[in-house]
Amino acid sequence: MLVHSKNASPHLSALISQFSGVRLAEPSDSAPLAQFINETSMAAGQIKVGFSRGADYYSLLKLQAEKYSALVCEDEGKIVGVGALTVRPSFVRGKPVQTGYFQDLRVSPAAGIRTRQNFYKCFSEFVRVCPELPDFGRCSVFTTAILDDNIFAKTALSRANFPLEYARIAHYTAHMWPKALKIGHWLQFAQPAEPDLPEDVSAFYEAELGRMAFDLTQDDLQRLRGHSRPVVLREGANIIAACLLVQTDAERRLHAEHSKFKIKFDSAGTFITALRVAKKLEPQKAAAAKKNILGKAIRTSMGLKGLFTGYIESDEEPLKLSPLQELSGYRTRGSLYRVFHPEHARLNEFSDGFLRPNQIPCFEWITS
Repeated sequence: MLVHSKNASPHLSALISQFSGVRLAEPSDSAPLAQFINETSMAAGQIKVGFSRGADYYSLLKLQAEKYSALVCEDEGKIVGVGALTVRPSFVRGKPVQTGYFQDLRVSPAAGIRTRQNFYKCFSEFVRVCPELPDFGRCSVFTTAILDDNIFAKTALSRANFPLEYARIAHYTAHMWPKALKIGHWLQFAQPAEPDLPEDVSAFYEAELGRMAFDLTQDDLQRLRGHSRPVVLREGANIIAACLLVQTDAERRLHAEHSKFKIKFDSAGTFITALRVAKKLEPQKAAAAKKNILGKAIRTSMGLKGLFTGYIESDEEPLKLSPLQELSGYRTRGSLYRVFHPEHARLNEFSDGFLRPNQIPCFEWITS
């Protein structure tokens, strides 16, 4: 559900009204916001990456979370800044909590200094009061992901602009594997996504989800219906590993350019998400099952639309790639941060200290 001016709480409306030129995104902003995002990109080492949207900016946010909203900054009637928040139920230390993810924080270089500073100040205040807002379930646990070489983003998020804190809680590697060639063309088999998870796959996830911080829930899997296909690994009649292949044809398209190899590609892709191995497996067997389910997922994805397959791993559980996967893939490094206002340090959620990286062994494409 989009939180906008017509359904926002009085507290949220009063906050936004204090900052001239800043407002909540409205349903009618979908196309203009998509256009604004499409005009920006991110640089990360040798790979220049841009994630663009179709005509509906909100379509990806709908897949990610139950509630979502965006702050829009305008200068003379033109959008010059945006920052989005998605909020969904998840887990931290095994307990159910509301978790938020900040994304799409972009400010046009054409924005004046005062306009830029006003937007940053509004965004900071928005983060500060979120634990008091019923609009987002009084969410106080927020994360964001930043590519390590994305200097532009790190500069924009510096304390000079935001009185916010960024605590790194996990380091990750984003892998991208181009799909196989066939007679000069990319494979484009139009295999439809499955409308519902098979009962045994749903039961597997019921048992396996919720063990990790920021984990997916059954509600997240329900939102992916019609956009995903399950891949499973069995031992006899039992599922010992599973993942979902998520297609984001219109919701998110990847534009990448590799400066070293002069390779460019532009297409929707397949994202491997919800990769889980049965907790009952012994460590050695679990490692083999993860390697096998990843390989099966990559092979299966070759029959789906798009030019690449993506997967994110954390440093706590590095992938054991085959020589072919090592040679054919691109990778870039990033970090997952907890975002908070200094005043949040007094909240109960901080009483146990920060999460350790080993509590976040995976990081999902679909919620990033």
